[in-house]
Formats: sequence, structure tokens, C-alpha cells
Amino acid sequence: MNYFFSVGVWIQLQFLLFIPVLIGQANPQSPTTSVRPFSGTEQGSFKILFGGEVIGQERFQIAGDGSNFKASAEIRLTVERGSAKATFHIRPVLQFNKSLEPLSYQVLQESGANTMRARVSFKPGKSQAVYETGKETDAREIELKKDVLVLDDNVFHHYILLARRFDFAKGGVQEFNAFVPQQFMAGSLSVEDKGFEQVKVGDQEVSLQHLLVDTGELQMSLWLNSHHELQKISVPKSNVDVVRE
Repeated sequence: MNYFFSVGVWIQLQFLLFIPVLIGQANPQSPTTSVRPFSGTEQGSFKILFGGEVIGQERFQIAGDGSNFKASAEIRLTVERGSAKATFHIRPVLQFNKSLEPLSYQVLQESGANTMRARVSFKPGKSQAVYETGKETDAREIELKKDVLVLDDNVFHHYILLARRFDFAKGGVQEFNAFVPQQFMAGSLSVEDKGFEQVKVGDQEVSLQHLLVDTGELQMSLWLNSHHELQKISVPKSNVDVVRE
């Protein structure tokens, strides 16, 4: 089975940083789960840590009218680049329907005078993507399944939607198609229900349900409470944790 994954944040299609976000290379497959209609709203914030040190925050909101939904966020990351520090602001907006099928996606990423914008229109057959870096524009097409999950670089609330797609009644190992817009990469990943485990969140040990995400090259853990709300993301290989505030 082929999987895809990338570890890093990119800025203007050029500067690779060290924050994780999924995906690699593979042929899209049919999912192994049925999709439950999405409903409700959710908002909150995540604290982003690297090596135990806070390097950023993501404030997100997911809301809709029962048929179409919007997931948006404001993300701030400050990372060391040589002897200096660089701060990145990322503003993603995902439109999707109640079946969790993406309709459109756009992301703006800024760091000082550097700006990158990506826009994706999801269509039957070939989806269209446009990347802009101020001076250059690059238009591309890609064939994606209508059930594809958008899991973009350093956009952590997207994993809430991955958890929503997981069939907890079925359990076991389930496969999903995924697309990383900022890296223009598509493929598949597996998610396995590992049951409830004791996990340290802040200064407390709490019992949370463990979903293990595996791309074939990298594993990450999603930790959910009894209501299946995402509380923590851990990527041991990258030394990154994302904690619900």
C-alpha cells in the first residue's frame, strides 16, 4: 500500500520549516468507511509546541447552515531561522458540504514582506489550483476523489474533520484519501482506533481515545475526549505537540 506525507511548513513554495503536516505520494483509493452527515459548529484554539516550547497558536471556527460549512482559522508560528526568528501568519478557509466533500479552499501565508496565496476549486474530474507569490502565478490541475480530505500544512483543525470521518462504531483500521494544497500532493493514509489511554495534557493525566494516523513514512496520534472532540495531536518523530486550550 502506498502512502504519502510531508513534514514541514512551506513559505512561498520555497522556504521549508520544521512544523509537521501530513501527506506524501500515492494513488487515490476508495475509502473504507461511510460518511456521516456533518452538523453543528465548533470553535476554539490550539497551542503549538516544538520540543516542549510554545511556538504558536491556531484559532479556528467551523460553522455552517446545515448544507454547506466553512472551516477557517488564524495561525501564528514563530520559528528560528539561523540566528534570527521568523513569524508566519497563515489564514486558511475551507468550504465543504454536509458529506464532508470539499468545495473550495484558499490559504494566505505571510511572513514579513513575503506573501503566498493558494486557491483550490474542487470539481468532478480534475480540480483546479492556483498559486500566487506576488510576482508569479502557477495554475495546476489534479484528479481527486470527491471524498478527499484537505489536510494542509500547519493547519491543525483539519484533523477535527479527519476525526469526524472516522467510523467509531466500526473501529479498526480505516483508509482515507487526502490532499495537501500547499504542497500540491495527494495520496492515502490509514487511521487506527487504539482505544482509550492515559495521556498527559498540560499538567494533567487524562483518559483520551487514541487514533493513530499512519502515512507509511510518519505516524501521528490524535487524542479525543469521550465526545470525540480533538484535544491533542502528537508527532513524536518531529517533536511537535498541538494542545487544545
